[in-house]
Amino acid sequence: MVTGKDIILVVDYHAKNLEVRTFNRASGEERTANVPTTRGNILRLVEEAVAEAADAGGRVRWIMESTTGWARVKELIGDRVQFTLANVLQMPLPPKAYRRKSDKIDTGRMLREELNGSLPRSFQPDRWWRQARRLVDCREDLVRRQTAVKNWISSLLHHETWQDRSGLWSAKGLARLGALKLPASDRFVLQIKLERLEHLGEWIGRVEAKMKQLYDRWPDARAADAIRGIGRVTAVSVLAHIGPIGRFGSAEELISYAGLAPGHRSSDRSSRNGRIGGGGTDGRLRYLLIEAATWLQQIPRYRATHQRVAARRGKDIARIVVARMCLRSLYKMLREKVKFNQAPAA
Repeated sequence: MVTGKDIILVVDYHAKNLEVRTFNRASGEERTANVPTTRGNILRLVEEAVAEAADAGGRVRWIMESTTGWARVKELIGDRVQFTLANVLQMPLPPKAYRRKSDKIDTGRMLREELNGSLPRSFQPDRWWRQARRLVDCREDLVRRQTAVKNWISSLLHHETWQDRSGLWSAKGLARLGALKLPASDRFVLQIKLERLEHLGEWIGRVEAKMKQLYDRWPDARAADAIRGIGRVTAVSVLAHIGPIGRFGSAEELISYAGLAPGHRSSDRSSRNGRIGGGGTDGRLRYLLIEAATWLQQIPRYRATHQRVAARRGKDIARIVVARMCLRSLYKMLREKVKFNQAPAA
C-alpha cells in the first residue's frame, strides 16, 4: 500500500552504473546519484532508504525499467522493499522540442508518472516462466539461423548454377548437393555451410527434446495441442510467450498483447480500422499464430468465418481473423480449464 511517507528509489539500471533518483514523499526532498552497479552498492542504497523510511514511518519502493538484470536485482533486495517494474514503452512521450534523452531525464519521467498514478507496469515472470521462455527463444534462434543457411545455399545455386532447387532439404536433395560440381573455393564454402546446417539440425533436435519434457509436465500445453494446427512445439512456444493467463483481464487484452488487435480511429461520425500490431506487443506470438492459421482455418469452428472473410477481404486478413479467434479459444481454455470444442459456435 502506497503512503505519503514512502521513500521512492527510481533506478535507471545499466551494466556498469546506476542512475538513482531518491524521493522522500514526506518531506518532498529529491536527490540524484550515480553509482557503480555492484551488489554492495545496491544493498547500501536499500539499507539507507529503509532507515530513512523507518524514521518517517513509511516503506521503500524500488522502481526500475524492465531491462536485463531486473530479476537478479529483485532477488537481491528481497522483501524489504516494494519492487515495481516500469514499462517505459507505454509511457507518453514529451513534446518533440523537449524530447531529450539522458539517464537523469529517464528517472525523472518515471518518478513523475508514478506520482501522477499513471506509471505503466511490466509483467514480472518468475524463474520457471523465464526458463521456459529462454528454451523457446533458443529454438527460435536456431531455426532462424538454419533458415539463413538454407537461403544462402539456395541463393548460391540460383546465382551460379542451373540446378533444380526443389526438394533440396530432403535426403535426396542433400545428396545432390554433396555431389554437385563447383569450383574449389565454392565447394569449400558450400561444405562449411552444409556442416553448419547439420549441426543446427542436431541442436534443434536437442532443444525440442527438452521442450518435449516440458510438454509432458505441462497440462495446459497438452490441452493446447488438442487444437489442430498447434502441435507440441507450437503449444509450448505459444504458452511460453503468453505466460500466466491470469495476467490478462480478458481475451481482448491477450489479443492486443499479441499484436492482433486492429487499430481504430474515429472522429465526429467517421471511423475506420487501422493496421494490426502496435508498440509493446509480442511479435513472435503473432507470427506463431498466423503461421498456425493455415491449419486452424480447416477446423469447423473457424472454417465458415475464414471463408467469409477471405471472400470479402482476402486470405491474408482471413488468417489474421482466424489467429484472433484461436487466441480467444485459448484464453477460455486456460482460464476456465475446459477442453477445446471444434464444433462451430452457436
